[in-house]
Amino acid sequence: MALLEARNITKTFTLPGRELTVLHDISFSIEKGEFLSITGQSGSGKSTLMHIIGCLDVPTSGSYFIEGQNVSHLSPDQLAHIRNQKIGFVFQQFNLLPDLTALENVALPQLYAGKSEKEANEKAEKLLCSVALDCRLHHQPQRMSGGEQQRVAIARALINDPAIILADEPTGNLDSKTGQMVMDLFLKLNQEKGITIVIVTHDLELAHKTKRIIKLLDGRIQEDQKLNI
Repeated sequence: MALLEARNITKTFTLPGRELTVLHDISFSIEKGEFLSITGQSGSGKSTLMHIIGCLDVPTSGSYFIEGQNVSHLSPDQLAHIRNQKIGFVFQQFNLLPDLTALENVALPQLYAGKSEKEANEKAEKLLCSVALDCRLHHQPQRMSGGEQQRVAIARALINDPAIILADEPTGNLDSKTGQMVMDLFLKLNQEKGITIVIVTHDLELAHKTKRIIKLLDGRIQEDQKLNI
């Protein structure tokens, strides 16, 4: 059974006076432990597909499965529960809460999941140490570099032991050296812990650092290529 599976997904938005179909009959599957990228130029549909993969939206038609569960028609509350339990997000803008410390930012999803503050903080500290941020536990985001903030975001994405990490342009706000450090961390998480990672990016150079590329063009899969890296 595939970890993720999209079956004939179409997404149409209703605009004033017309309908706009952004995704056309998209089908693919992702196995546990894959490290892949979804790429395409602006307007290719990759952001819309990312929202469906991340349970931030649902398809107009077709079906989307996570670990065999059809999540295509779940309610917003049910989708929020799936996101909390099964998906870790990493964003270009980091999306850290500015008034919270690194430790508090990372612990937050555990608190939403009903864990005690003590348990959440202990796990958050271990994860921050695992990404070499043990000296930044009590620093707020504005006191950290972009690379440090992104590592906090990765630790936060990991804290609920998600089935998948979904990273949206994760190096977009970083210089090339720091961006490579973040990609090396993703590769390490994939190789050593078997974590499934999907990176959504328009950057083909970045995409070629993953092991598989799904390339979109005009809302359709143009190419699905496995790489030898």
